[in-house]
Amino acid sequence: MKRRPEKRSHPRVPLVASANLLLGNSSIEVAIGNISVSGVLFHSDRELNLGEIVSIVFQGIFQEKPFDESVMGKIVTTSRKESGNSYGLQFSTYLLPEQQPFLTGFVNRTRGKGISFLRDPEYSRAERKE
Repeated sequence: MKRRPEKRSHPRVPLVASANLLLGNSSIEVAIGNISVSGVLFHSDRELNLGEIVSIVFQGIFQEKPFDESVMGKIVTTSRKESGNSYGLQFSTYLLPEQQPFLTGFVNRTRGKGISFLRDPEYSRAERKE
């Protein structure tokens, strides 16, 4: 099967993680599918609208250091299926090392690899011992 050339300016990095989407005064947990310096693909049972402006908050531990970083963006793509909804969020600005050092570092270091870094630290330690 022939692979289509990537049309995106910024390569996506596969990512298995969760994040919180801030919608006005409420917050919902979403599952992340991939991320780049310009946007993120996430999945949710909640129905959201094209053009909606939201903030997404990533919290976790990367290389044994905790982080809490948020990015504002606009929903630019949607896919609704019985199994759930997928959304493309275009960040209002690219990820910047000064504002999102962990996310920027992750994207730049793991292009083409993709890992999960938002895990329970105790689970991750047990996983490494096996």
